[in-house]
Amino acid sequence: MPTRTEWAEEFEHITRIFPQRLDEIMGKMTYSQLSILSGVSLSTLVNWKNGRTVPDLCCLISVCNILDASIDWIIGLDEIAINEPEDNAEDVQSVVSDTQHNVYYMQLPGDDEE
Repeated sequence: MPTRTEWAEEFEHITRIFPQRLDEIMGKMTYSQLSILSGVSLSTLVNWKNGRTVPDLCCLISVCNILDASIDWIIGLDEIAINEPEDNAEDVQSVVSDTQHNVYYMQLPGDDEE
C-alpha cells in the first residue's frame, strides 16, 4: 500500500480541484441537502471542501450519483488525461506481446479429450 508521501501529488491535485468542482456542480444545493440526499455526513463534506481529506470511493460514487457528475471530472482526472502523451500504442503493444508469451493453456478437470 502506498504511503502518503508516495501519493502526495495526487492528494494535492484532488484537494485543489475537487472542492471547486463540487461547488460548481452543486449549484444552489446546500451541503446539508447534499449530506441528506447522499448519505455522506456533513462533516465529511466539509472536510472535502476544505481540502483536509479526499473522498473515499463509496462516498464519492454516492455524491456523483446525486449530482449526476462524472467521477473523472469531479476529481480532475480529465485534466490529467489531457496532459498525458496521446500515442502510447507502442507501450501497449509491448505489454500485450509480453503477456502473450506468459499465457499457458490449461485443461480443466473433466474436459478430457479422447
